[in-house]
Amino acid sequence: MPRTRIYCHLGPLPQRAIRKPAHQKTDSLFQILRSLAVKHQREQPRVFYSLREVAEQFKVPVSSVAKVYCDLEREGLLNRVRGSKTFLQGRRYNRRLSVRALVGLPILFSNFVSSPDYRAFYNAIQSELWLRGFAPTVLFCRPNEITNGTLIDQVNSYRSDIIIWLSPGRNAKESLLRLTDMGIRVITVNQFQTPGRPSRYQLWRERGMEAVLREWKDRGAVRKVVVVGSKAHRSAVTEEVLLLVLEGLGIEFEIRSFNKEVGRCLRDLCRIKAQGVILPSATVASMISFQSPDKLAELLRTQRVAFVDGPIDLPTARLATAPVDVVTFNWQAVAESIVNDLVTLAAFDATRHTIFHAEAHLRVPVSSFGDAIYLPNNLDTPQ
Repeated sequence: MPRTRIYCHLGPLPQRAIRKPAHQKTDSLFQILRSLAVKHQREQPRVFYSLREVAEQFKVPVSSVAKVYCDLEREGLLNRVRGSKTFLQGRRYNRRLSVRALVGLPILFSNFVSSPDYRAFYNAIQSELWLRGFAPTVLFCRPNEITNGTLIDQVNSYRSDIIIWLSPGRNAKESLLRLTDMGIRVITVNQFQTPGRPSRYQLWRERGMEAVLREWKDRGAVRKVVVVGSKAHRSAVTEEVLLLVLEGLGIEFEIRSFNKEVGRCLRDLCRIKAQGVILPSATVASMISFQSPDKLAELLRTQRVAFVDGPIDLPTARLATAPVDVVTFNWQAVAESIVNDLVTLAAFDATRHTIFHAEAHLRVPVSSFGDAIYLPNNLDTPQ
């Protein structure tokens, strides 16, 4: 479902007080607010004036405003979200449905571009939020915008009630604290527990990695593998977990780091005597795929290869049918679980932690999960 912005600003309330007897004030207030609601109603929902804002402007008790809002809600013009905001319903919205809350989704642009798994999570959570009556807003940002306050400004401009953030990273610590201080409820989804700020939802890849490597060992008699890394683009947590799994299964491993000569590194990997190649970083795997797709295709034909940090994007059709082993999550199931918890408020229970385990997909075409970007043969990335 396409994203629709929830507009927040309706302009100032009329500058006047209601000078009528007490028993007539409520009726007059109802007529004023109903007229404003009809005037400002658009195709999509909008944030309406708060109870206190109306009470202060018209010099009436908050209880009187609440009664009027209830009447307007029964009429189908307003929708009040408990503990959140009041929404002016849109003309195109089914009035039987309600907007539960505004949910901000901070997305690091570089990760969104390079990682199919990262995109899959946000696509799934956004669709599920819409389906269950929440109004999600995508907040694209760069690393410096997380630390310099730009992201906080975006959250304020969209008036988000809740933030769902996949792998915020260490540089997000101050922003997370500021969001909490602002009264915004933050839900983080991490691959590990952050000291001092435990994640409500955790992603564990260990079970999927073990399933791949155990199959390699039991059926293919694999005794030695090469782990391909990069000092500049490490997926440190995934790599550490992978090495522990290899040691636990008694599989010998060698770690190789890529340099700028990607083609030469891939040729060397095709010639080694190891019985498997593992890429623990989806960023590195995607970089290899785009810089030297032909050499990567040759590697996939000559070696058993595993992408344990999720699938990769494909710059050429020649890679599409090559078989690989992929460790990834059922992102639809993850999204459904989180949004179900949002509905029941269990997502905010700090005493609970939900763990999602990755799944292993063995000998599947590399295009099964990654997004293929098909280029004509003469436009393939040069070697």
